[in-house]
Amino acid sequence: MKRSLLLAAALLVGAMLANTLLADNGYVAVSFRGTLVEMSVPTLVLCLVLALLALEGAARLFHWPRRAREARAAALRERARRDLDRGLLEVSAGRWTDAEMTLTRSARDADEPAVHYLAAAHAAQLQSATERRDAWLGLALEAAADAPAPVLITSAEMNLKRGDAEAALAALRSLERLGALNPRALLLLARVHRQRGDFDQLLKLEPRLRNTRGVPTAAVEEIMDTLYTDMLRVATDKGGLTALDAVWEEATRAARRQPGIVVAYARGLARFEQSDRAAEVLRELLERQWNEAAAALYGELAGGDPLDRLKSAEGWLRSHREDPGLLVTCAQLCLRAELYGKARSYLELSHTLRPRPETAQLLAALLERMGERDHALRLLQTAITQVTGKPAAIAPLRQRLFGATPRR
Repeated sequence: MKRSLLLAAALLVGAMLANTLLADNGYVAVSFRGTLVEMSVPTLVLCLVLALLALEGAARLFHWPRRAREARAAALRERARRDLDRGLLEVSAGRWTDAEMTLTRSARDADEPAVHYLAAAHAAQLQSATERRDAWLGLALEAAADAPAPVLITSAEMNLKRGDAEAALAALRSLERLGALNPRALLLLARVHRQRGDFDQLLKLEPRLRNTRGVPTAAVEEIMDTLYTDMLRVATDKGGLTALDAVWEEATRAARRQPGIVVAYARGLARFEQSDRAAEVLRELLERQWNEAAAALYGELAGGDPLDRLKSAEGWLRSHREDPGLLVTCAQLCLRAELYGKARSYLELSHTLRPRPETAQLLAALLERMGERDHALRLLQTAITQVTGKPAAIAPLRQRLFGATPRR
């Protein structure tokens, strides 16, 4: 518009100058249906300029409603963007109620309303307002009907965090029906199956986890290791020795080499009085890969030949001379073999290297059995002080003299 006005003004000024300065202004005659119009050339130019301006004004007047709507929509989008920024800051500041209101009051005018509703759902989740959270998630799903994956994944995460595995599974199943299970959704589905105890479903999910690009191999290994550990614990608590062995045989070869799985299997064997088998699997693990939990369990196993196990444990001491846990294991085996002096030496060395209440308790029990009750008591008092971080605060005891007059 500004450019048109400048052009019209230039033409107008030119026509006026031409009409004033030129001796011959020219002659123009226009005849239309018997009507003759006569004018000079500068006058014609002036008429054309005025016609141009009139057309420009008419065009702008015609498009004004659309441009007004576009300007209003742009202003509403800008307001929604500012509300989103402000709402996210309010969430970070812990003002969750204010954040909900700020994020949702202009959500419908935003370019991506689902973002506003998801942030509002997060604010409601932080307030434990489950109904409002679900309402915002529903609006977000409506706003993102063409691309529901972010909303469904967020819903699954929130429900899983609240302990509602069923609702999380429903959201992920909806995503699966749409064929939109991405790596993040697959990992969430694995967590849901584990939380629900659906071990069979998790085993079926393993090939998809391994074959999906974007799922870290380390994450899959951790999931499967946890799965077999959980299965072994359930078999130990609710099944029997046959069920425990079945889970062990079902595990992959790589899984049977993981320390956590081996220790879980050995604990189950010990629970069913299979201490020799438990000792054997622990021995194989420790000779291949050192693990403190396995070494500790090796010393706790009942039954069997303690001297034979002590020989193995003392052999490991050559490579782990200052391992406090292994020293306690050797001491426990010495106690079973009735080698009390040797057990005391191991316990004292372990307690010196790493003082722990469990070691102090075991050493104090041995000292009391050996007749050193005062030493055992001092050791326990020291261990309790280390745990609590301060000695016992007791006022000095005043000896009462016999025959003294009672204080009134």
